[in-house]
Amino acid sequence: MKPRLPTQREQQRGAATLVVVMVLFLVMALLAAYANRSLVFEQRIANGYYRASLAQEMAEGGLDWTVAMLNGTAIDGNCEPVAAGGTRFVDKYLNISAADRSAQRLVTKTGALAADCARDGNALVCRCPTAGTRTAQPTITVASNLVPSFGIQVATDTTPRYGNFLINSVGCSDGSIDTCRSGAEVRSKNALSISEQIGGVAFIAAVPSSPASPLTVRGTLTTSGSGGLGLHNSDPTASGSLLISGGPSPGTLVDSRMDTLPGTPAYMAQTFDDSRLSGMNATTFFQSYMGMTPARYANHPALRKVTCPAGDCGATLQAAYAAGQRLLLVDGPLEISTNVTIGTVASPLVIIAKGDVTLSGPMQLTGLLVVLGDLDWTNTGGLTSLVTGMVLVQDDMHATGAMDIVYRQDVADELRNRVGSYARVSGGLFHANNTK
Repeated sequence: MKPRLPTQREQQRGAATLVVVMVLFLVMALLAAYANRSLVFEQRIANGYYRASLAQEMAEGGLDWTVAMLNGTAIDGNCEPVAAGGTRFVDKYLNISAADRSAQRLVTKTGALAADCARDGNALVCRCPTAGTRTAQPTITVASNLVPSFGIQVATDTTPRYGNFLINSVGCSDGSIDTCRSGAEVRSKNALSISEQIGGVAFIAAVPSSPASPLTVRGTLTTSGSGGLGLHNSDPTASGSLLISGGPSPGTLVDSRMDTLPGTPAYMAQTFDDSRLSGMNATTFFQSYMGMTPARYANHPALRKVTCPAGDCGATLQAAYAAGQRLLLVDGPLEISTNVTIGTVASPLVIIAKGDVTLSGPMQLTGLLVVLGDLDWTNTGGLTSLVTGMVLVQDDMHATGAMDIVYRQDVADELRNRVGSYARVSGGLFHANNTK
């Protein structure tokens, strides 16, 4: 028996079914293609958001990094701290006047970056070249990972600012900030994002109200031995003041060892039994000159704590100064018994000792010595024992032999306008710009 062949009507119905199936397959293919296109588009959007966020976070991190570097010590060309021979970040890129605190950038080319960093894995690889010598940042790559970078400008304004300035941080999703700054075409071609953040920075002086006398003693001053305590202040802006003490006169000061304004007797430049000074408690005494309580002062971003070895601390303080530390806190008694020279007129330092201080023999210190206890100063060997600047004693002081304190207004200006910390201004100028 022969098999039955489909009729013409059945054949037409089968062809129609095939056409419908093919149309459905085509519609499904179009829907799949559209869905895939939407997925790819969403992935590209997500990738763009991720890169933009990465660039913005790097730019924000660049601001904080810059503030930390401004409060840091001496560094080398890789922004790493060095024990000697380095330059402080603030001195590398800013010219700050000791007279009026005006800040001018040393990288003068408009738009030029001063320093840069890239995140190589979990670490930052940074460059801090001499101002005006920066070259393009080499591209750093890490397999299967984005390597973001940032570059910074310090004091973006051409007009000097007094006590504050702007820092500009540019973040990039590429391993070289210079690639992101090459133009929109390069960024679009390489799917890169760039973000710019601008923040204000203010200066916090280490000594906002420096003593106007070479020596200030809240308690009692006594002297003994030959030679005598020498006090020198011929600066008219400080009224030639030599000494302020809350205690009585020791009666042993030698006029020939005193220098004040021409034509002014030495005794007229000395103040004893100052009730205002003796009536201060320890906290008020410190705050009157240093601008804040001791507890708050310990949080100064630029303050470095020094641990002195048993006995002489001269070499330790000398090493701290060589490393670029200009605001030092000795947490305990301090003794200097070696012939050391610490500080210069152009770059003085502040030493705060939380305890008694013993100075014996020759030494030379330029800056401000703050003694939160008693000061016992002895020099009977005939060599120079000298402080160029000011000495501030919270309790009593006894001087034996010959030593000198020379007040200099340029040192006071340096301490008031150039030695201190930097902090971001809350609510300061902020700008963000993300592009691909």
